[in-house]
Amino acid sequence: MPEDGLFRWISLASILSMIGISIFFRHRADQAGGRVSRADEATPIRLGLGISGLMGFGGLIAYLVWPPALAWTFLPVPLWARWLGVAVAAAGGAGAWWIFSTLGNNVTRTARTREGATLVTTGPYAIVRHPLYVNAAIVFTALSLVTRSWWFVAWIVPALVLLSFRTRTEEANLEARFGDAWRGYAARTGRFVPKLQ
Repeated sequence: MPEDGLFRWISLASILSMIGISIFFRHRADQAGGRVSRADEATPIRLGLGISGLMGFGGLIAYLVWPPALAWTFLPVPLWARWLGVAVAAAGGAGAWWIFSTLGNNVTRTARTREGATLVTTGPYAIVRHPLYVNAAIVFTALSLVTRSWWFVAWIVPALVLLSFRTRTEEANLEARFGDAWRGYAARTGRFVPKLQ
């Protein structure tokens, strides 16, 4: 397809913007509150997320450098759906900024809660308890449309399953830190899907 070069540039810009947003906010939080150890992160989850990340980013690099490497994953996606994917990915970038800026210095790379953490229940956290994971699912589904490859959904699904297991540890840590305030918040919000009141 003649527009594939354009979609490759859009894919690169989408991923770089998401990585840039993540690095900016995580670095700022580490500067403010110190790095949070990943020592208590379960090894299977840490290993699984690492493998999943390599698969995803390896596929993206293959798509950007030599698209025929992923030709076996290509789907007959119409042009309008690819542009819809671009719009959704752009919204996902804005969503990532909203999520990270709402979290502020509470953001970590692990399930552990920072020493000076506050309970965040506003912005996207008023809708669901783990909007960052929901946003990632949306962005990588959109990326599958943009690239017309099922590869990006195929690798994000196992990552999201692992992250859903990790949320149990995250939530146990938050409950231990914030007690009744956390329990009240968890009662009125869904983990990944908004609760109907």
